[in-house]
Amino acid sequence: MRLRDEQLRARVVFFEPDQETNAELDAITARVIADLQQLQQVGLQETKPIDPQAAEIELIAHLRKLMEKMISPRRETFVLHKIEQIQRRIAKLFIASFIHADAGEGQSRERRVFRHGDEALVHVLRVHESVLVGELDTLRYGDERVKNVAIEQLRKFQRKLINEQLTRSKPDLERILAIYRDVLSDFFLKYFPVSIGEMCWEVVRESQVVYMDAFSYKIGEMSFPAFRAVFERKFLDHLLSALQEPLADRLSTDPGGNFREETLHFAADPRVYAEICAVSCNAFYEYLHGEGFLDLPVTWQRHVLDG
Repeated sequence: MRLRDEQLRARVVFFEPDQETNAELDAITARVIADLQQLQQVGLQETKPIDPQAAEIELIAHLRKLMEKMISPRRETFVLHKIEQIQRRIAKLFIASFIHADAGEGQSRERRVFRHGDEALVHVLRVHESVLVGELDTLRYGDERVKNVAIEQLRKFQRKLINEQLTRSKPDLERILAIYRDVLSDFFLKYFPVSIGEMCWEVVRESQVVYMDAFSYKIGEMSFPAFRAVFERKFLDHLLSALQEPLADRLSTDPGGNFREETLHFAADPRVYAEICAVSCNAFYEYLHGEGFLDLPVTWQRHVLDG
């Protein structure tokens, strides 16, 4: 009956209305359209107003059931696959933070402590790279290719220093990825299932989606932005609450020895948890969409595929 009501609310769209066929087919099409429009009028007139409280309770129950099903023990392989995807995101962010130094804005040059000569040299070369290339560009050359060779040698030297940093940072990266794997496994398979009911109640109530859609059994496309904003905020709250203590314990007691100070700063980087939230919530949205509970905008689906 719900699907029928949804179809009755659907907009009638003519495909290539100017295209001529034949009189008999046109007459049949006209009768079908007239019957459909009559059904829409009658069906919508008979539709009873949705009780917001009842719709809210139904949405909460449906969302909770699907969320619990998604991360049930029977789907542990799927959860572990998503954790591997999160690990890859964390690894890329780690390399960007320590090797390419494009994310270390939180520490000023005055506060940052360089413990290796290649780190300091990479930092200086990166800061003044445009100046050095500009200086090379102003010199006179017997052959233009000589300038290109000089620029390439400069960048080759930078890559060599960066590879040395990467080699030195690899043990820390491997250890921290293993820690995130363990704490995230505990979160998804132990802590989060207990919190799902509370989170679903918070999301549906605070997003006010029951007042945005004519559906009492799913989240429509128009209310997805409001649903998503609350869903991701609540998920992040539960994630941080659950991960803070075990992550700190693991970082301080890891058998591999003390982490470098830069690694500990990285573990507190908000972007790490933004990546965890993005991968996790996108997986939830895709699952809810596949189960018919959530209508996703086409633009959002394209954004996920491009990402």
